[in-house]
Amino acid sequence: MPIIRHVAVVFRIAAGPRLGFGHLVRCRAIARALGVEPRVSIRGTAVTHRTAATLGLRVLAGGLRVLDREGPQVLVVDDPSAAAARPWVGAARRRGIPVATIHDAGLARLDADLVIDGSVRAVAASGPARLFGPRYAILDPRLTARAATRRPRVGRIVIAVGGGAHVFARVPAVVAELARRAPGADIQVAAGFTARRRRPVLTSGRWLAPDRFAAAFAGAQLALVAGGITAYEACALGVPCVAVSVVAAQRPIVRALARRGAALDGGALGRVGADRRVAARLARLLAAPALQRRLSAAGRRLVDGHGAARVATAIRALALTGGARG
Repeated sequence: MPIIRHVAVVFRIAAGPRLGFGHLVRCRAIARALGVEPRVSIRGTAVTHRTAATLGLRVLAGGLRVLDREGPQVLVVDDPSAAAARPWVGAARRRGIPVATIHDAGLARLDADLVIDGSVRAVAASGPARLFGPRYAILDPRLTARAATRRPRVGRIVIAVGGGAHVFARVPAVVAELARRAPGADIQVAAGFTARRRRPVLTSGRWLAPDRFAAAFAGAQLALVAGGITAYEACALGVPCVAVSVVAAQRPIVRALARRGAALDGGALGRVGADRRVAARLARLLAAPALQRRLSAAGRRLVDGHGAARVATAIRALALTGGARG
């Protein structure tokens, strides 16, 4: 089968301070793997639009009309709401544009020409155009190079559990308790993409700007992550981690990662006593080199970091075949 090198793709993405910005990050990862400009139509707030621009995405205005104006060969939809995504799938089908949809653990799955679910809890379905499991976890293609050259800094602990006021309210207590249990640790906290002035003061540790996160994370001895994209990034990099759920939908993911030996389960971050529980597990992990090595190896076995390339190959094939027309 011939290979299409350059594919005209439009992404329809949902993201925001509470929903998170992982869908934008996945879009950028696929665009990088395809070697194309990330053109996105966004369901989200003004904050989301500004964040997308910061990430280097070209934001398209005009709703469904962008399909006529941009004329994509493939529409990629990454939206956790089936009700919001369905009109886009239908509009693309009516225009003869093949559709790829991205999901997490089977949520909001729609009938599309290509269905992608890179979750550790992906629910498999029959059909040749179905990509399921961590083999298809969509991560920045540059991650594999960082994994190959990774040199952990002793004592560096990176905390990456999302941004927004609901997360910021919980982070300082975890940092303070961790500093008490692991004195001398270099604690660095990802600030996320939300407004900087809402960050609370940290009595220990420091905030990481978004443009410094990737390097700091790759060099971490261990990490605290939420059950989203960052957890899969930790696996691909081989960063031993404690995973927590920030929202209810992340709880099954955290449990599945723990069952696979790729992370320690830190529970739900919002529960009473979570700061002590999570800090205690991080401190114990910091003092357990053998456990760090086991977690690192299991994570890399589970997520090899090449998922975006595999998805890009499938999208190129979809552009070539045209999917189910009409």
